[in-house]
Amino acid sequence: MISAPYNFVPLAPRVHIPAWSREVSHDWPFEDGYSGELHYILTADTPLLVGGKQIKATQDKPGSVKPLQWPDGTYAIPGSSLKGMLRSVVEIAAFGRMRMVDEVRPGLRDISKSDTVYATRVRDRVKTGFLCRRKDGGQEIVPCKMLRLDHRALEKALGVKEPIFATRTSVKDKYETWSQACRKAGKNPRSLRFDLGADAKAPIRLFEGALEGVPVFTGQINDSTQPRGKRRDFVFYARDASHAIEVSRDAWRDFLRIHGDEDGKPAMSWPGYWKNKYRAGEDVPVFYLRDTVKNKDLLRIGLAYMPKLAGDFSSLDMIEHVSCEHLQPPGAQHGYDLADLLFGAINGDSQADALRGRVSLETAHALDNPQAVAQPATILNGPKPSYFPNYITQQANPSNWKLKTSQYATYLESSQSKAPTLRGFKRYPVRPLSDAQVQSLTDEQLKNRKVQIELHTLAPESRFAGRIVFHNLKPEELGALLWALTWGGKTHLRHSLGMGKPFGFGQVHFTLDTDQSRLIPNDPAIPEAALDAARRADFVAAFAAHMEASFPQWEQSPQLLNLCAMADPAAACKLPVGMPLRHMRLEAKGKVNEFQTAKQGNSVLADYAVASGYIPATHYQPTQGKPHGAVTVSVDNKAVPAGATAPTAYATTLNTWPNAKLKWEPGPCRLTATLAGKGKPAVREQATRLLDALPEPQRERLRKKGELAGVEVEVEAQGNRLTIVGLIWPAG
Repeated sequence: MISAPYNFVPLAPRVHIPAWSREVSHDWPFEDGYSGELHYILTADTPLLVGGKQIKATQDKPGSVKPLQWPDGTYAIPGSSLKGMLRSVVEIAAFGRMRMVDEVRPGLRDISKSDTVYATRVRDRVKTGFLCRRKDGGQEIVPCKMLRLDHRALEKALGVKEPIFATRTSVKDKYETWSQACRKAGKNPRSLRFDLGADAKAPIRLFEGALEGVPVFTGQINDSTQPRGKRRDFVFYARDASHAIEVSRDAWRDFLRIHGDEDGKPAMSWPGYWKNKYRAGEDVPVFYLRDTVKNKDLLRIGLAYMPKLAGDFSSLDMIEHVSCEHLQPPGAQHGYDLADLLFGAINGDSQADALRGRVSLETAHALDNPQAVAQPATILNGPKPSYFPNYITQQANPSNWKLKTSQYATYLESSQSKAPTLRGFKRYPVRPLSDAQVQSLTDEQLKNRKVQIELHTLAPESRFAGRIVFHNLKPEELGALLWALTWGGKTHLRHSLGMGKPFGFGQVHFTLDTDQSRLIPNDPAIPEAALDAARRADFVAAFAAHMEASFPQWEQSPQLLNLCAMADPAAACKLPVGMPLRHMRLEAKGKVNEFQTAKQGNSVLADYAVASGYIPATHYQPTQGKPHGAVTVSVDNKAVPAGATAPTAYATTLNTWPNAKLKWEPGPCRLTATLAGKGKPAVREQATRLLDALPEPQRERLRKKGELAGVEVEVEAQGNRLTIVGLIWPAG
């Protein structure tokens, strides 16, 4: 079982766009709309830190972060921090879009087992070459041949004692060691002469042969003198400039990101060594793999024989496998979700589609003069989306949270995982006050002050007063805001705010001030009133009824139950013993690697609502992705079994139409499929990515003529709505 201080709320099967979303305006009042203000007291239930002054760590002293303060010394919480916290709740609770995601293809290098998807993909398929900068500033790879270079043969040729390379030596240090050894022996470190051995698989007569190559060294992770230690590197030779491979902009971007171009870590081979060489005009020896996935030619470039591969699917592809509605931009064409309607929306493609928010949160100021206290030094870990047992939906057994399948779903396509999906919205589960403390440092971490930090937190029971101003909200919208503030009246649930959430810091709750809060109806015939508990309950009920009308059993959906479970401190006490809310441990010397151990044991990150008892294990069913991105998913409305508190799983009704006729409308990027004998067509909005399923000749014919016959179409039904979710050519 995997431990982590975070978990995920699964993506909604379809995005909810209220019917009035295109009618919202600051200037035209809704007949049933309301304006007004909410006054509240925010109380910290655990240590709280909304960051202000920060000091970077040095070799001798940890860094520090202190709470934000006004010039007069009063502690404060910016309205932007509160807005972000509430918006994230509304996005999930109101089945909004998951849009604020960078499109990246996370790197994958999984050698935990010999039969992983990664190992199968790279085995006997990796090629070698030199990454070169062209005169026009672009990049290309000049292919070459490669031989393995045995360390024992090097040591003999140079007259040095074994091992020539010490354990855990970086690429930079290996080249420096090599250069020093060559200079002492009177050899040229930039070139290696050799002959081919009898089997043509290994070089012989080092420094004396007729062939000339370039020695290539990769990181020394272990002791080369041990039976399973790394004792071979490489020699590249026989360049083939006539077959140079152009490196696309996307492939270059993936290479830089995967190899830490922005991290600047000296232990990594690109920023620590090869980046400067490349900038100086030198060629970089690389390992590469060429693939065709979904009719797209992909070039993956690495700096090791088992290179990190950029995924077949990007983060946006993985979201689209649940529903491409999550990726549709807000605006007149696709509408606005409730989070957009309350807090505003920006459309980078169309300024006209930007929407100003109608809810404004002012800076909250501290009451009672709380004092900041320094917590013990710790490390703020940054979980990586490339760790697929956590970040990608896995088919798991809820009794032990082990894989049901023989292989993990990853960012690479496999026979068992054609359309993997992201786990969803990342959240940090809350916990009891007694468990809110920084994660202690290991002996190894204690020695490295440069990565440590001291968090200066305000004590539990610290209070802040603030105001929320709202304008022209419909009852359902005001209900959504109140639901997010008060968790629909569930007083035991908590929000998470500020820094230190992985340690349980920043758990807060709101108490609304009825006397000061005002409710101003747009209808002048209705008098202004205080927003008392009864009226608040009515608005919350209006929001809940609105969601239930669109999503039957909304309150029992996996989305709502996971959201509420992670906001419930008591839920953390019900987790299995092997699932503590802490980061997994990794020690540089290899004594502890819980990440690797988890993968070797086929473990996955548990569904939080199931693990904490919010959803019975019998109702657990992870989201299944559909190739090309499903647009809608219908809800299975069967009655919930007696005594069950969870919904039946979301289900999809799929049909296949053989020999359908497609119509393409380039303006709205819309596909329409018709089939003889079918009275209603199937439609797909924003269908550009879906066209990638067709071979290029048919794709171009459809775009030029606007029609294409004889296509097999996968159609999904939701009520009387039919949506295209897949294309197959030729039909049958």
